[in-house]
Amino acid sequence: MPGVRIAIVGSGFAGSLLARVLQLQGHRVTLLDRGRHPRFALGESSTPLAALSLERLAARYGLDDLHHLAAYGRWRRELPALRRGLKRGFTFYAHQPGKPFSNGPRNEHRLLVAASPDDAVADAHWLREDVDHHLLRQAEAAGVACMQEAEVTEVARVAGAWRLAGRHEGRPLELGADLLIDASGAAGFLARHLAIPSALAADGLRTSLVFSHFDGVLPFAQVAAEAGAELPPGPYPEERAAVHHLLREGWMYVLPFDHGTVSAGFVIARAKERESLTRWTPQKAWDELLGRYPTLAAQFADARPVRPLAVVPQLQHRRRRAAGDGWVLLPHAFCFTSPLFSTGIAWSLTAVERLALLLEDVGSDGADGRRARGLDRYGALLAAEADHLESLIAGAYEAAAKSFDLFVAWGDLYFAAASFAEASQRLLPEPAGSGGWAWEGFLGSADPVIGGALARTHAELRRLPEGLAGGELPRRFAASVRRRIAPRNVAGLADPGRNRLYPVDLEVLTRNAHRLGLTGAEMEQRLPWLRGDRRES
Repeated sequence: MPGVRIAIVGSGFAGSLLARVLQLQGHRVTLLDRGRHPRFALGESSTPLAALSLERLAARYGLDDLHHLAAYGRWRRELPALRRGLKRGFTFYAHQPGKPFSNGPRNEHRLLVAASPDDAVADAHWLREDVDHHLLRQAEAAGVACMQEAEVTEVARVAGAWRLAGRHEGRPLELGADLLIDASGAAGFLARHLAIPSALAADGLRTSLVFSHFDGVLPFAQVAAEAGAELPPGPYPEERAAVHHLLREGWMYVLPFDHGTVSAGFVIARAKERESLTRWTPQKAWDELLGRYPTLAAQFADARPVRPLAVVPQLQHRRRRAAGDGWVLLPHAFCFTSPLFSTGIAWSLTAVERLALLLEDVGSDGADGRRARGLDRYGALLAAEADHLESLIAGAYEAAAKSFDLFVAWGDLYFAAASFAEASQRLLPEPAGSGGWAWEGFLGSADPVIGGALARTHAELRRLPEGLAGGELPRRFAASVRRRIAPRNVAGLADPGRNRLYPVDLEVLTRNAHRLGLTGAEMEQRLPWLRGDRRES
C-alpha cells in the first residue's frame, strides 16, 4: 500500500517526533519550519503521563532515545549532551504582597506533591533548545525531508490534495500533500490559512506572561529560611521540581536545570497588571512584580537573564475545530489554557501517539475512509479534552484567588485525576477495542467519576467568598473534595495527616489496589512496573 504524502508545519518536539514516526511507517513526510534550530522554546516541564507516551512510542517503533528521555536517570546516563533538569514533583508556595514568605510547622503556605519515588525514574525539565534540535536531527536521519527557514505563503485544496507554495532558504518552494498537520503551536499556521475561527469563551481565563532564563538564582529554601519561614522536611528536594509561587497577581514558575540556569516567569491573571503590560517594558514588568514579594526579590537579587526578557500578552487560544478534510491540528495549535500543572508536553505526546496509530495502516487512498473517520474521532476527543483541561485549570485559578487552603483542596482533585491515570497506564493492560491508552481521554476527561467531581467541586467553589484562610468553610470544602475523589484516590491525597507533603507511597497504593480493580497481591507483583516501564521489570 503506498504511503501518504504528509506535510507537517512546525518542527518543535511534537512535529519532529511525529514526522519521524510517520516516515518510519513508510509515509513520505516533509517537515517545514519558518525558523531554524537550535532555538529557544517554552513548554519545559514534563510529567509521568508524558513519560508513558514516550515509552510506548519507543517500544512500538524501536526508538531508544525516546526511552531514555522518559526518565531523568536514563536521560542523564544515555543522552548527557542534552541538557535537562530534575523534576521530582510539584511544589507550591503562597505569598502575600509586601511581606516576606512565611510558613510554619503546619505548612499553611506550602504544598509538595511528589511525582516519582527517586531521581532515577523522575521526570525532567526539558531544555527545549536541546531536545527539539535532537528530535529534528533524528527525523532527518530517518529520512524526513526537513526544510528549515521555509515560509509557506499559499495553501490550496486541489482535487482532494493540498498544494503548498512559498519560499525555502530564499528559493521558490512548491509541494503537494495528502494530509496537512499543524504543529506550529500558538503561531496558528492552519488557523490563518484555513480561516479556522477562534472558540475562546468570552468569559474564560485570560493570562499574560513575562519570562526568561536566568543564571545566579539563589535557592528559595535558603532565602525563605533567612526570612524566618519554616520548611518541614518533604518527600523530595523541594526545588528539584516544578516550583509555583502563588501571588495576588497570578503566579510565578521556577524550573531549575542541571547546568545552573533557571527558567522563570510571571503568569499574570489580574486585569490591572495585564493592562499595565501594554505600557511597561518587559524589564519594567519583571522588576515591578518581583519587587512586590520580598523573598522572591531576594532569591533573584543577583540573577542575570541569559536571554532578553519577553512578554506574551495573552497565553490562551482555542480554535473551533481540531481536524477536517485532510488536515489536523496538534494540541498546542488547537488550544492552550495555562502552564499550570504542566499538561502541555504530555497532551502533545498523546496526540502524536494517536496520529501515529491512526496512520499505521492507512495508505494514500485513505483505506476506505478510515483516515477521515479517525481524524473526526481525533478532533472530537481533543475538543472534549480541551473543555476538561480548561475547567480543571480555571478552577485552580479561582481557588487560588480566594485562598491557599481552597487551592490545596482543588489540587487534590487535579492530582487524583493525574495519579489515577498514571497508575492505570502503568499497572493495567491496555483497554481493548479503543485503540489503546492514547485514545482513552487525557487526564480523566472521559472518566465520569472525575468529571462529576470536577463539576460539583467547581459549583461549590463558586459559592464561597474570598479570603478564606482557615476556618470551617475551607475544611468543609476539603472534605467534599476528599469524598468526591475517593473512588480514584490511589495516592492517598487529601489526607490531613500528611501535612501537605505527599510522597509516592507504595503502601498506600497497595492498600488502594481495589480502586484499580486489582487485588493486593496483584498490586505487589506489579509494583516494579512503576520504576520505569515493563521492559525493565
